Amino acid sequence: MRNSLKAICSFVVVCAAVAAWGESSTLNAHRLAGGEYVAIGELARYYNLGRNRSGSSERAEYQTAFAQLFLQADRREIKLDGVEHWLSTPVLSARGQLWIAAVDVLKTIDPVLRRGCSRMPSVIHTIVIDPGHGGGDRGTRGNSGIEKEMTLDLAMRLERYLEHERLPSVLTRTTDSTVSLEDRVDFAESKHADLFVSIHFNSGGVADGIETYCVPPAGTVSTADASSRRLERGDDEPSPGNRFDEKNVWLAHCVQKSLLRTTGAVDRGVRRARFYVLRYASCPAILVEAGFLTNRIEEQKILTPEYREQLAKAVAEGILAYKKSVESR
Repeated sequence: MRNSLKAICSFVVVCAAVAAWGESSTLNAHRLAGGEYVAIGELARYYNLGRNRSGSSERAEYQTAFAQLFLQADRREIKLDGVEHWLSTPVLSARGQLWIAAVDVLKTIDPVLRRGCSRMPSVIHTIVIDPGHGGGDRGTRGNSGIEKEMTLDLAMRLERYLEHERLPSVLTRTTDSTVSLEDRVDFAESKHADLFVSIHFNSGGVADGIETYCVPPAGTVSTADASSRRLERGDDEPSPGNRFDEKNVWLAHCVQKSLLRTTGAVDRGVRRARFYVLRYASCPAILVEAGFLTNRIEEQKILTPEYREQLAKAVAEGILAYKKSVESR
C-alpha cells in the first residue's frame, strides 16, 4: 500500500527554500511491519543528500556540505547533522533497503534538515530557565556535588549570558527553594515564555556525557523504552507540549550540538521523555542533562566554575542559534 506522506500527516512545510532541498515535492509512505515507513533512498533524494557511502545494505551514510545522516538497521539511534537523535521506532530493513518510520521523518528528520523552517516566523522575547530540584529535593548527589546547587549556579550563569545578548530571561527559582513541577509550568505560562529550558545533572553509575530531552510525539514511546512498543495510558493522545513538536526537536538539536562543540563531552543524544515540564509546557521546551554527577571524572569538571561557565555559554549559544533560525524566515 502506497500513500502520500503529505496526505497522511500534512508533511511538507511550505518554505521558500523548498526547491533547493530536494528533487520532488512529496515523499511517499509505505505500509510495512504494521506501520508507515519512508524508504531511505527516497528520503535522500528528497533532501538532496547525495549517494549512500556505506557500501552496506544494513547501513546508510549520507554526507554533503549542508547535511549529514548516518543510520543502521534495527537501531533507534541515528546521527543527524553531527548530533545523535533517538527515533521512536528502529530503522527497518525490508525489501532490500532501509526504512524510517513516517512519524520520525516528520518529527525528527524534517525539522532538523529544514533548520527549523516553518510557515510563520517565530519571535523570541522571553526565555524561562528552570534550575531543576531545590529545597527539600536535592536531586542527584555525586561524591561531592549536589544537583540542586549545580543547576541553580548554571542557570544563573546562563541568565547572565542571555542578558548580555539582550534576550530577557527569568528563573523558576533564584534560591534553594522547593518549586513543584506544576508551579514551574504555570510560572512559564504566566511570563508568556517563548522558550522553556530546564537544567539538570544526571545519575547513572560510571556513565558520562550530555543529553537533551524533548517530549515524544503522541503515540510514540520514550527513549527509555528499549522495546519501542510500550505506551502508557494517555501516551497515544497529544499533550500540550506536542503542539511544538517540530520546534522542540530543533531547539534540542541546537542546544545539544552547541554543548558538544564547546565541551567535547560524549554525545548521549537528543532523547524523548514525557517529563511533566516538557509534556505540559506552553511553549517549545527542552530539558538538558549537562553531565553525570555520579561519574567521578565528569563530576570533577562540573564542580569547577570554569566548566559550568562553559556549559552556560554553550546553552546560550544553542538558544541564540535557534532564535536566529526561527526569526529569519
